[in-house]
Amino acid sequence: MSYFYKHGLAVMRAQPFHIGHAEIIDDMLKKCEFVTVILGSIQEQGTERNPLNYTTRKKMIQNVYRSRSEYSRLKIIGLFDINNPAEWAEYVLDFMVETFPDLPKPDVYFAGSDYDAHWFKSAFHHIELIDRTNPNFPFVTGSMVRDMLKFGDARWKNFIHPENYHLIEEHFYKKKAII
Repeated sequence: MSYFYKHGLAVMRAQPFHIGHAEIIDDMLKKCEFVTVILGSIQEQGTERNPLNYTTRKKMIQNVYRSRSEYSRLKIIGLFDINNPAEWAEYVLDFMVETFPDLPKPDVYFAGSDYDAHWFKSAFHHIELIDRTNPNFPFVTGSMVRDMLKFGDARWKNFIHPENYHLIEEHFYKKKAII
């Protein structure tokens, strides 16, 4: 099979992993021979902005993609933040090269917004933005889903893959986590 790009990269928090994140990964799998998703902020969990730990977030992605044939092309790894926006892209790419020396350096960055992409504009010739205002796809953000969970709004299920309902319910309802 021929792909438009060799290696696609996306950095996301996935707090929680929702259908908008999946839209990005689906596009990456269509266009890239190799796909890497970096889950950021792995040093933080149990906070309002970052309630889930790295393992749970990774499991949510695996639950959605594990049964698909493309799963073998998808790498999911975690990364600590450095809180230095000027060096973020270089830090991420250095980490990629050190972690996956046998993979080609990513040649395209995928993002869900201009804001998410702007950190990587100087490091990539190709940036693919997934249109979050597409009228055929519901607008969703992690903050939106977290707020729904916080206020007991059952519509959160419209934005989370059914394979992950149990993880969300376990974390947000049984454990009474702070949101």
